[in-house]
Amino acid sequence: MLRRTSAVIVLLTASVAASGVRHRLPSFSPQFVPITTHSQNARVKFESAMKNLEYMRRDQALADLRQSVIADPNFAQGHILIAHVSHDPVEQAASRTRAKALASKVSRGEQLLITWLAGVQEGDYLPAIAAMNDLLTIYPRDQRLQFLAGRWLVERERYSQAVVLLEKAVSLAPNYPAAINELGYAYAFTGEFQKGFAQMEHYIALEPDQPNPHDSYGELLRMAGKFDEALVQYRLSIRMDPNFGSELGVADTYALMGNQAAAREEYERAIVFSLDESDKIQYQLQSAVTWIRENNPKEANRAVKAVAKHAHSAGLPAWESEAYLALALYEPDSKSAMKLLGQAEAALREHNLISEGDRQDKLAHILWARALRASQAEDMGAADTALAKMQELSEHSRSQAVERCYHAAAGMVLEAQGKHAEAAEHLQEDVDNPFSMRLLWQIYRSTGRTDEAREIAARLARLNVPTVEQALVVPAFRTELITEARTQP
Repeated sequence: MLRRTSAVIVLLTASVAASGVRHRLPSFSPQFVPITTHSQNARVKFESAMKNLEYMRRDQALADLRQSVIADPNFAQGHILIAHVSHDPVEQAASRTRAKALASKVSRGEQLLITWLAGVQEGDYLPAIAAMNDLLTIYPRDQRLQFLAGRWLVERERYSQAVVLLEKAVSLAPNYPAAINELGYAYAFTGEFQKGFAQMEHYIALEPDQPNPHDSYGELLRMAGKFDEALVQYRLSIRMDPNFGSELGVADTYALMGNQAAAREEYERAIVFSLDESDKIQYQLQSAVTWIRENNPKEANRAVKAVAKHAHSAGLPAWESEAYLALALYEPDSKSAMKLLGQAEAALREHNLISEGDRQDKLAHILWARALRASQAEDMGAADTALAKMQELSEHSRSQAVERCYHAAAGMVLEAQGKHAEAAEHLQEDVDNPFSMRLLWQIYRSTGRTDEAREIAARLARLNVPTVEQALVVPAFRTELITEARTQP
């Protein structure tokens, strides 16, 4: 299971010693980032939280972390980890603020940790990245830090760099389950599925009684298009723990297989088992996208707008914005699409409940969508305006997500101007976005770059991710390739 709030799962968790003994807590030596608390109860709760996070049991981990800061209100690490594990934006902000206020009372390593993790959430990337690099320099043999840095790079789709750090984490602790899990994902994201599968088989062998190894293996199999095998792994996870949440994986797999009715049933099960309001809204949005996959505008509008309303009432502006964005990408009328994008942007402005880092990333995605819809409507004035705003945002942000959106928007606008070579250079920086991939394929074909066109076409046709962008581009692209193949002599 690849859940973004698990990015810190092994930072100070019970690590696996290189000798192969599982879940042995590290001694508090300079080799590891210290844990500063005078409360034994806080330490016990913290260690329990780390174990639950390693098992991908976020709700239990969050409960433990909350107990740890009750036992010691000055426990800075407890507060900063709550900020990253929680999906509640109010709790995130309060915990982040508290951790920063306590930073002067803890060790240098913990101060760097707080600067890193708080900076990422607040969009203050330069000091955040500097703090991460300092931590890796000070604690070069802390496999947990190698993991965290690798996981952070995976989140930003820097997969090759992530592999380097995660391989180091595994070399420091060959039987470290969480690092092995993440390395499997990193391999898969670089297209090395066989290496990813090998890591997942090792992960299952290390934790045969836990559901997450099967859930993660199922996700990699699904990414590789091995849907039936993926369903087997997800159901093994459900059999081990019906409350773990692997119904989501089953639902996503059915959606990608084209069985949208079955997908909706499984999303409903996932919603029932979820205890977190943010997760519920995410699953509802995933379910709503099945109507887009079926090209049912009436039901898609009804379902997605219901998700936006739910997110608004729950005080979760990021999900409200995401819902309007999804509908804007699907909406056939360009004026209506722009209105929906205005609602997506307004959701980000209306609340102070979203971190600055998340706000920048979401806004970049909206501006990219504005450039896309304007280009599709041949409204180059609107496209240029969106691109100018996107460029301004990128100049003040070090977020990789912002940079990718800028390059995608620039590529679209340049291609509309007939500047194929320049457009391709930008689109190559966003080669995981189905819209960018398809446009890049068109450019390669039209300019005689046959081998590159063939390579990007194969990657796009094999893309199995449960996103609205995939739903809108990949199935139609596969059909187009099949039709072309049939008409060729």
